[in-house]
Amino acid sequence: MPHTALSSSGLLTRGFVALLIVSFLSSFISAPLYSLLPVYVDKAHLGSPFFAGFLKALFLILGGLFAVPAGMLCDMLGVKRILILGIIGPLLAGFIFLTGDPLILVALCIGLGATFGFSSTGGQSYLLGAVSPSVIGLASAGYFLGSTLGTASGSLFAGPIADALGYQVLGTVACIASVCLIAGALVLLPELPRSGESTRSASRSFAGYLGLLRRREVRLLLGIRYLPTCYWGAVTLLIPLLISRISDTNTSATTYTAISLTVAGAFQILTGRLCDRIGRWRPILISAACVALSALGLALMAHTLPGLYIFGAMASAAAWSLSTTMPGLLKLTARDGEEGRVVGIAHVAWSAGMLSGNLGGGKLIEWGPTLPFGIAFVLCVGAVACGVGLYRVHHAADPSPAAPSK
Repeated sequence: MPHTALSSSGLLTRGFVALLIVSFLSSFISAPLYSLLPVYVDKAHLGSPFFAGFLKALFLILGGLFAVPAGMLCDMLGVKRILILGIIGPLLAGFIFLTGDPLILVALCIGLGATFGFSSTGGQSYLLGAVSPSVIGLASAGYFLGSTLGTASGSLFAGPIADALGYQVLGTVACIASVCLIAGALVLLPELPRSGESTRSASRSFAGYLGLLRRREVRLLLGIRYLPTCYWGAVTLLIPLLISRISDTNTSATTYTAISLTVAGAFQILTGRLCDRIGRWRPILISAACVALSALGLALMAHTLPGLYIFGAMASAAAWSLSTTMPGLLKLTARDGEEGRVVGIAHVAWSAGMLSGNLGGGKLIEWGPTLPFGIAFVLCVGAVACGVGLYRVHHAADPSPAAPSK
């Protein structure tokens, strides 16, 4: 397909629509991994909440590490190849529920880390190349919404299947669906063109990452990716576990996931639309502030089921809204030929935040929910400060609130 067909001013290009379908189905199949992994480890007596946090942290931090070569390879080889490698992840996620051996769980999570690094970097790089900068806000909302709704709807199916038929059936169904997804992605996703500058720039490989870290706007970008993600890592680990302990069912945990992500989906669309209409900065700062407020609410109310549902949903809506603003900010920060590496290094920060949140939350929960969420509130205040710093750095180059991404 020619370049003009894929990068036209319209939003619904073939590449973007195919990406939405693949993103939704990948998240749908992987949903049990996020909503039921700590519950599965707990109920199958495979380890403590800290071990569950370690498993999640393992594939998340490896995902960040593999995002570094993934970003370089996106610039060198093209994003479709990297994205296809990442779609193997849901298959490994299905195998999680087919084994009761802790060592095999660790091995599967190592494989998940590699594939998730390619999936996240490839998916976001594909997004930046598939749509026009004038609609990047709404396109980002659609991309993340596909992931959000996929996880939400997948969770609605996963909980009842696990309760009625067991984890073995759940894992088998996920594996079969994953094989179908890989085959479909090979057919659906069109190749995106690569510029000569991208190929030449990628030849600088890891030296290019060192150059990125010397720039103040990149360091602030990494801060606003890392700090709130520490909190989000704790939320994704602890809230399903706390709800399951209070209610004593799998379905209550997955129902929370579905509800909170559905609420988040509505805010993603709103945020993306606002970014295109009024600019990115107010949505960034408001979302970051709401993330901090939700952390404070959970620190005070996480011992109650209503508090977990209300402030958990608020955390989901605010965190996903903040993520919706990121592709436009990545595109603004990246120079010609380095988009893949900017996406990759940002994913490293995201994965490091998830690692910190999962390990820290899994350990600190031993002293009750107030401590992990209270610490998260302080970190989220730091994220607001990073957002203000980014605004000051970019304001001179992007003075109009309605100015589109470059």
